[in-house]
Amino acid sequence: MDIYNVEEHLSCYCYEGGKHPLIEVRKAKRTETEEILLTSNVIMLVMSGKIRINITNYKKVEVNKGQFVFLPSDRNVVCKAIAKSKVLIFRLDESIRLCYSYSLDQLYNRVRNVEKPESLEVLEFNVRIWDFANALVNTWEDGLRCRIYLQDKINELLLLLRAYYPEDKLGRFFYDILSSDSVFSEFVRTSYLQYSTVNKLAEAMKMTPQQFTRRFNNVFGQAPYGWMQREKSRLIYGEICRSDKPIKEIAAQFGFTIPANFNRFCKAAFGMNPGEIRKKRT
Repeated sequence: MDIYNVEEHLSCYCYEGGKHPLIEVRKAKRTETEEILLTSNVIMLVMSGKIRINITNYKKVEVNKGQFVFLPSDRNVVCKAIAKSKVLIFRLDESIRLCYSYSLDQLYNRVRNVEKPESLEVLEFNVRIWDFANALVNTWEDGLRCRIYLQDKINELLLLLRAYYPEDKLGRFFYDILSSDSVFSEFVRTSYLQYSTVNKLAEAMKMTPQQFTRRFNNVFGQAPYGWMQREKSRLIYGEICRSDKPIKEIAAQFGFTIPANFNRFCKAAFGMNPGEIRKKRT
């Protein structure tokens, strides 16, 4: 359907025209492959075709038409279309609540004994999800991309998950971001790369370093400095191995403005400099 007053919509400050919109419909040709470093949590619904996903810390998984998965932020992921495909992507930039009265903390408290799945938890569409997703694809393709509307649709999807899927499945689906303090843990997971030290990350959360460290230990069960270094190392190694970006660009991406410092970091973390890591991959 055509949208009236298209130019008025396009010129509105709420129009979603960025590189990584909140919601996006993507089409992929057979064998088309994309390698990305996720900067936000993502829910991916496969509307047609089949997508093979290889993501850090999990076995490869194939997601067919009528299935969907959750991809946690700050992970290296490779998506390959096994057949001509269409996917509906939701980028969850805000704190996740399944509804206004049911947080991820509450879900964690009810399913805290759930075991980590070996591969991503794949959920099946039900009738309500099909109706919701098809209608959203239609409005997206019409050009209705108001950011406020799209955020409402993200909230609607989360509410549908809360209403129509059992807690044990949701526990495995959201496993990577569940904790007893999800607001804190999600801020850490999605923001730590922006800060070069633990003190600066604590300051961003309006906490003293001592307060931050205690809270971090309670949630993650380890010291913040070691965790930040290991997470950064994992992402850097993945970018060097999986992407063809110039080493200098990868260094800048992770806050290293001086190449020699990046070389020293890699040597300490991996026993090799970036060039040697890439050569080993080849």
